Amino acid sequence: MFQKILVPLDGSELAEQALEPALMLAEEASGELLLLSIPYLKHLFVSERAGYGLLWPDQSVAHTHEELAAYLLGLQARHAYAGCSWLTQIVDGDEASVIVDTAAAQNVDLIVMSTHGRSGFSHWYFGSVTEKVLQSAPCPVLVLREARPFRHILITLDGSRLSERALAPGLALAHCFDAPVTLLRVEEPEELDPAFLRELDTHERGLGSQAYDTFYYRTENYLAEVAERHQPFCRQPLKQLVMSGSAANEILAAIDNSDVDVVVMATHGRTGLRRWVFGSVTEKVMRHARGAVLIVRPPSADLV
Repeated sequence: MFQKILVPLDGSELAEQALEPALMLAEEASGELLLLSIPYLKHLFVSERAGYGLLWPDQSVAHTHEELAAYLLGLQARHAYAGCSWLTQIVDGDEASVIVDTAAAQNVDLIVMSTHGRSGFSHWYFGSVTEKVLQSAPCPVLVLREARPFRHILITLDGSRLSERALAPGLALAHCFDAPVTLLRVEEPEELDPAFLRELDTHERGLGSQAYDTFYYRTENYLAEVAERHQPFCRQPLKQLVMSGSAANEILAAIDNSDVDVVVMATHGRTGLRRWVFGSVTEKVMRHARGAVLIVRPPSADLV
């Protein structure tokens, strides 16, 4: 599924945490890995024998380009064993815009990137690169918080067609890493009015109990049907988990209690990830989840 994978790199060890899983996914698909670096005015001064020498902005850009080119070449040399093709690009411009535009122009299937800084995803309220990429990326985005193996993947579903957009990318991730998958659906607490059930029985005997059973077992039936439909694409049996309560809190609890390394979610609504600042489920999970998060943004046509 992931034939072309984009990895933005800035020369830091944190950014390079995205390289290993991206390599494995590219090798699995016999695909292509695109390493992207965006220069910035890093070198204003260079050491000279007599002290320090000042670089003009154009000299600084040229120096940074040379350094990044050598850096990307070194990465390729260190991973020469990889069973995939490589492509490197150095593009000037705003980081988030360059990443999104490059992904669109190159028909990228997946962006893999690391979050930076001690504050992690709480950065996003202040317009970080990761947030902007997630808001506009034309493909799924896998965001890593730390270097850790993918041993258990959680795919969240709510019964909608939009949420099921997370299935194919999540299962492709699981197939590559031979990781077990748990399908999770969280039901908001609901109750059927006993008077309503009695009224149904007055119209037809047993209709009330039938409605009760349908209401309380629809989630289990839904997950069982999804699991049966997608089991042929999985190396391990698909697990199912139903929880009741606040969606974000229950998802986070499932991550902790089931030792989940990657949570896969599809965004909802016309405004996509812009809803996060208002406390949506996705925002809360992204802020507090351990491990990696794979965000799938459905095509604009599906958000009408």
